[in-house]
Amino acid sequence: MILAIVSHTPTWVWLLLAFLLYRGLQATRTRESALWRALLLPLAMCALSVTGLLQGLTTHALASGLGALALVVAAWMGFHGQAARRISVDGASQRLVLPGSWQPLLLTVSIFVVKYSAAVALALHPALSAQAWLTLPLALVYGAFAGLFAGRMLRIMHLYWRAWSDAGQTPAAAG
Repeated sequence: MILAIVSHTPTWVWLLLAFLLYRGLQATRTRESALWRALLLPLAMCALSVTGLLQGLTTHALASGLGALALVVAAWMGFHGQAARRISVDGASQRLVLPGSWQPLLLTVSIFVVKYSAAVALALHPALSAQAWLTLPLALVYGAFAGLFAGRMLRIMHLYWRAWSDAGQTPAAAG
């Protein structure tokens, strides 16, 4: 059965996993990055989590509310967390300095595993989408994942904007 599930998984899913692993491994090393590149992984993971929240979890109003609440709380944590506080902007080059961390890799793999498992479970048993015992925890998990990455994106943009403001210009004017 597992072989059938894996063999019927679209190729793009495995390509996405390879990309996520590559980007997650890159994140384990301290590096400088342009703004768009630093936002790429958090944006992709936030979108993946939000689509998980929206697809099939709308049968319970409580699921949507829990997902939204988890998103807001996790976004606050993602913005103010220790990993986010270690991000800085090099004033001379206006590039972000992202300290190495295993957290992005662990989060991206976790999102992939949860989303893939939920998709398989719902494909095999569509009636599960109406079961509160599944949809409520999934809504919390998807909301939390989306929030953590949204908080990181907001922190990166905040730091970047502040660096430009401290230099007496705005990114739009500089560019």
